[in-house]
This record gives sequence, structure tokens and C-alpha cells, in this order.
Amino acid sequence: MLPENEMHIRERVKALKEFYTNLVVYGVICIACIIIWMSTGGGFWPIWVIFALGISAVIQGLRLGIFPMIADVLPFLKPEWEEEQVKSLLDDPTIIETSSHKKPSKGKE
Repeated sequence: MLPENEMHIRERVKALKEFYTNLVVYGVICIACIIIWMSTGGGFWPIWVIFALGISAVIQGLRLGIFPMIADVLPFLKPEWEEEQVKSLLDDPTIIETSSHKKPSKGKE
């Protein structure tokens, strides 16, 4: 069995490999769209494909922490944000005491 630290590193490397593979695929798709556009003419419709794939790549890069300065502005895009929020809320005693989502009691009213 692998140590926990090594498992996290392997997961990170796998996610980075997937990201870089996606970038290559996005590049090939964009080039293919531009070649098709050049052979058929008309308005520059590949811009929509380039834009959509670019947004997808940026979001994936943000989630992986490749663009740390943007992740500082939008912290909810960091992978560890969710866990940090859960820990923060669990440590806050006022959240539990003032919870308005109490289960109704069974039996006596």
C-alpha cells in the first residue's frame, strides 16, 4: 500500500497529465476548425470553438492551481476550498447552536 503523501502526489501528476493532454486535444480541434473554415469561407465561426475550449482549459487550470494569482481572487476554485469551508464551519460553535434546520421530534408535541 502506498503512503498517503505519495498517493496525493500520484493523483496530482495524473490530473496534470490529463490537463496537458486536454490542451493538446483542444489545440488540434482548434486547428482543424480553422482549416475547415479556411476551405469553406464565411464568417470566422471557429472563434466560438476556440472561446469555449479556452474557457474550459482556464477553469481546469484554475482547479489544478496552475494559475495561482487568479485562484487567490476566486478561492472557491481551489481543490482544497471545500474541505477548508467544512472544517471552518465545524469549528464554529455558533453554526451548530443557531441551526434552524432541526428535525421535528417524534411522539409528544
